[in-house]
Amino acid sequence: MLTQLRGLALQVRSALWFRPTVASVTAAGVAWGIAGVDGALPAGIAIPSVDPELVKELLTLLASAMLTVTTVTLSALMVVLNMAVTQASPRALPGLMADEVTQNALSTFVATFVFALFGLVGLGLALYDRSGLTVLFGTGVVLTVLALRYLVHWMHHIAGTLRLGNIVVRVQHDTNEALDRFLENPLLGAKAAPERDSPPEGARLLACRRSAYLCSIDTQELQAQAARHDLRIELLGRPGDFMHPHRSALALMPGTAPLSDKDIEALLDCLLLGEERSYHQDPLLGLQILGEIGSRALSPGINDPKTAIICLDRLEALLCRAAQPPVAKSEEAEACDRLSLPALGFDKMLDRALHSLARDGAKSVEVVLRQISALERIGLAATDPAVPSVLLASLEMTVDFAEAALALESDRAQIRKAATRVRRRLNGNSA
Repeated sequence: MLTQLRGLALQVRSALWFRPTVASVTAAGVAWGIAGVDGALPAGIAIPSVDPELVKELLTLLASAMLTVTTVTLSALMVVLNMAVTQASPRALPGLMADEVTQNALSTFVATFVFALFGLVGLGLALYDRSGLTVLFGTGVVLTVLALRYLVHWMHHIAGTLRLGNIVVRVQHDTNEALDRFLENPLLGAKAAPERDSPPEGARLLACRRSAYLCSIDTQELQAQAARHDLRIELLGRPGDFMHPHRSALALMPGTAPLSDKDIEALLDCLLLGEERSYHQDPLLGLQILGEIGSRALSPGINDPKTAIICLDRLEALLCRAAQPPVAKSEEAEACDRLSLPALGFDKMLDRALHSLARDGAKSVEVVLRQISALERIGLAATDPAVPSVLLASLEMTVDFAEAALALESDRAQIRKAATRVRRRLNGNSA
């Protein structure tokens, strides 16, 4: 249950509605709390008086202006999200909706509107005396300045967000953070599960109650549950996999203690499910999104190979890091000795990142050449001896796609020449 609550809190904090809601409730409380200013002030403090009509006009203007600004902000946000869906990838939307600048701007606009509205209601009910009117006016002026500041900042920010390159940079940043967490603890503290085509024989299999993506695994709690019941648990999926009631998620090698329905529920609660994949423990997500953005840029309706090359630049940087295993393990690594988890190999990362680009970019000689050079640089950066053979397989796939798609012999000759050079270098690294 604690895992589910933590996951819910993480989702709520990044939701588009959360900050504006908190800001609105706070603004309403402040607007009506000002009514008690006189009783809270020490005797002898002089506060200048403000004409009630001036306060009313300011609040009316604020309420009208902020309602308009909020509507325009939401309309512009919809344009950005629609652009991300059509030109980038639908999977880039959660990151855009969690954008802090947009959420802070919306929060300020909505909070200012709510403050003005509740202030007008308070004026109509005659809740404010002389000091309260002054504080109400001063707070309205401060909120006006804040709203103008965020309006200017947000206009500049949203103009940058409309550029596809900025979406690519944002995805790379989120993927870098996920990759940092993965390289620090690639098995989430568990042992590596043996490669197998079917669950372990004789194990008790548990499936999730609903269909959703596995967003994260609370291995610490799962380890505690396993120790409590004397279990060995093999996880049959990694974060990013789609789970449903007909797919086993856990394989239990039971001890002597029987498991009740409550115990089984506690084990399954250690798996946080969500309708959308999360970057938190899933480095494949960002690699896949960058590959999708590059592939979409190569579609006939867009035909923008330069964006595909930009995506290859970012993917090269990420894959160079992924090809370098961590030198030291974190304190959490292999702390969960009762758990085993399938390893995430470099071959799967490379396939998710580059396969679609190799297929859809095969007709563009510059994209193919950039992908071949990316494979070369990844090979130079790799410290894992298994990586060059994986890169060679990807190189052959890229060349095969290009040979089948390119019409000109001169283009195919360029590809062969570049592939021969990279093949020789990768073979030298794997020797």
